[in-house]
Amino acid sequence: MKGGRRIRKLRVLGNLLIVIGILIVFVSTVLPLVKFPQTMNMKGPSRLLTETIQYWIDTIILPTIENDTVIILNLSAENHGGIGISIIPYRDGAPVVGEMPIINYFFEADEANITTQARTIMRSEYFVSIVSIRNNYTLTISSVWSPYASFRAYLYLGLFTLPAGLLIIYYDRIIEKRDHMFQRAMIE
Repeated sequence: MKGGRRIRKLRVLGNLLIVIGILIVFVSTVLPLVKFPQTMNMKGPSRLLTETIQYWIDTIILPTIENDTVIILNLSAENHGGIGISIIPYRDGAPVVGEMPIINYFFEADEANITTQARTIMRSEYFVSIVSIRNNYTLTISSVWSPYASFRAYLYLGLFTLPAGLLIIYYDRIIEKRDHMFQRAMIE
């Protein structure tokens, strides 16, 4: 005990929760705003094609991409034909109603590779759908988005941690006053 006061563990825990909460809120709101060029690579289909399963549809959701940003797509098939791809704006868990795909392409019977680009038509996530019919593929998508977009999910954890820390400090002060009153009563 220095200076007549001892370190209270609950107060330290409360202050630690407040600092952690502020840090989580900062990280989950600021880092998703940081965007720079990204490239996503994928091999598919995600399921083995057999005699009974002759086609498969893979879906990907790209993080939020700003309006009028270029998306570059390279899709290479193992065999000719049998691949289709669509990229469409996506919000609130579904493709945006009334919007046309920015890329909508199906391989001809003699095609095995496509490289194309398109500009985004709105600020949103983008839904990528690849239909593979008896064919394997390699997909590369390049654009500008935040690699930290998934951090937004932690905002609620941070918002919960802040009041929890404040509540613990409040409770610690009540206990401290009670202990102080008890010590004064024992002295008198």
